[in-house]
Amino acid sequence: MGVLDKLWHNRWIIRALIPSVIFNFRHLPFSQAARLPILLRKARLRNCSGKFIFNCPVRFGLVKFGVNNVSLYPDSGISLENRGTIVFNGYLSVGNASAISVGETGVLEFGEKVIATSSLKIACYHSIKLNDNILIGWDCMMIDTDFHKLKYTDQKRYSKGYGSIAVGSNTWVANNCKLYKNSTIPENCVIGADTIIHGPVDCQPYSLITTEISTIVKTVGIYHDKDDDEINIIRN
Repeated sequence: MGVLDKLWHNRWIIRALIPSVIFNFRHLPFSQAARLPILLRKARLRNCSGKFIFNCPVRFGLVKFGVNNVSLYPDSGISLENRGTIVFNGYLSVGNASAISVGETGVLEFGEKVIATSSLKIACYHSIKLNDNILIGWDCMMIDTDFHKLKYTDQKRYSKGYGSIAVGSNTWVANNCKLYKNSTIPENCVIGADTIIHGPVDCQPYSLITTEISTIVKTVGIYHDKDDDEINIIRN
């Protein structure tokens, strides 16, 4: 790509400068903010009272939110909410039509070189860690909480309702995948399109992970009590 092509491709940065300057100096130490490591494109900011932590040397544009990567989705930027902690360990790019929500008890950690093309949805209220060199296709979702707990019919037990998510390094998460609480993926794996994961994946590195189309129904005496379903998440 020539110099002119690069300038044209990155022209969005000019419009992103003012909101990015405000965001960086509001949420980062001065020495980091001065380098503008976070660039926001069409960002809709909710409550961002939480912490933004860099565990790596910072540079201009190290983290990009809302980049218009995929033409199949509207150029709507990103919705960002952080009432907990977001940790950066290197380069991160999150594409257009994405949304990230981190609750007060949540810790969302990105490794070095994590790229999400478009329409990524993350709800982190406990712990989600994406390690190094991870590629995420469009329309993927990661949620570490059920938002409601379930009560057993003996009235003495409840489901925990939340659990950590961890994706190993050098993993490709193909489009339309969903990772729910307690999902752990070994390193050097490929998660096939439309895969839904509800817990630890017991496989060796360099595996292709998919889910078959099947229906499993179990009767274990469990139900949802809408009047008694609040989850109390314990801080790490």
